[in-house]
Amino acid sequence: MSDNIFRIVVTDGEYLAVNMVYQEIDDEVMGAFSGDGGGGLFHQNADGEFTVSDDFGEFDSQCMDYDALEARATNLEKLRAEFESCNEDGDLEALSSKGDSFVQDHGKMMNGLTMSFSEDASDDFIYDVQDEWNLNFYLD
Repeated sequence: MSDNIFRIVVTDGEYLAVNMVYQEIDDEVMGAFSGDGGGGLFHQNADGEFTVSDDFGEFDSQCMDYDALEARATNLEKLRAEFESCNEDGDLEALSSKGDSFVQDHGKMMNGLTMSFSEDASDDFIYDVQDEWNLNFYLD
């Protein structure tokens, strides 16, 4: 992927367990995620401090001011939403056709789930988010 943007999708074909997109910015990482339990944003600053929230204003960034954080959060949430299909109530139903294509191109079956990672994406962020927020998916 370009611009240091990475994606992770975990699904069983119908159930979307994880839809995550993140970006490396200098020595920091910022991302957006969703899944069965909801979603949110995450940030890891240059000191390695990890924050998960639905408010990017809570992130302690050394390289981005408030406006830059807002712009990144908005862009990451748009990228995350590209892989999702929602019903008329706005509830997540499944992967979009773009998300399905990503899974077809990058997916590998593991324990009954298809794990899909863009090149060089790290599952470390799933571990960080599952410990801090409302993601109903756990890696062992």
